[in-house]
Amino acid sequence: MKWFLMTVAALTFSIQATACGFRLDDGKLLRCGMKRIDVIALAGEPVSKDVDTLGVDTGEPVKGETIETWSYRLQGDIGGEYLVSLTLKAGKVVAINSKQLERI
Repeated sequence: MKWFLMTVAALTFSIQATACGFRLDDGKLLRCGMKRIDVIALAGEPVSKDVDTLGVDTGEPVKGETIETWSYRLQGDIGGEYLVSLTLKAGKVVAINSKQLERI
């Protein structure tokens, strides 16, 4: 039973660890934790960039958190074109969402 639980835990961790990435058609990988400049080096400039600053007005001057969303049209490694959305906080990728164009 202990072996079974360890196997399930390992599989769950490996699925979660690989969930934050997108492999380009040239084999290179966009992944969480990458810096802004590394993303541009691999994928080029995004088609669009959205910048939101989130904060709470307490009457005091407080800096909000800036969240960027970069949108791309990229060729994936398993074929086809994808819409890829990268979420960046503090200049690093924190989330990657993709959708194959033919399946929208």
